[in-house]
Amino acid sequence: MDPSAPSYIERQADADLFAALSAGEYVFVLDSRQKGKSSLVARAMVKLRDRGIRPIKVDLQRIGANLTPEQWYAGLLGEIGQELGLSDEVFGYWKTPQAVGPLARWIGALRDVVLKDS
Repeated sequence: MDPSAPSYIERQADADLFAALSAGEYVFVLDSRQKGKSSLVARAMVKLRDRGIRPIKVDLQRIGANLTPEQWYAGLLGEIGQELGLSDEVFGYWKTPQAVGPLARWIGALRDVVLKDS
């Protein structure tokens, strides 16, 4: 549902999610199918952007299953880079230095690329 749809009925979950995200808390949204999770998240993201906060949404299912650590962290970094329009930059960092493990490169890419201008 479009975040501005007049037919959307706000729930307590809307206020709770927005408050937690505004406070900088890590949040995950779990429920069964067709319960409005996507609409809930889309509306929260609009509200955060309106407050000057740059939210990202990461869908872990898109990364895949049965992956090596290298593939997992690269996929996660790719999702973040795509959301922020920094795909080239994060993958440029990812390719250097290969002697460092995937978690260390993932953290480095977040620190040196994603959070650099924050």
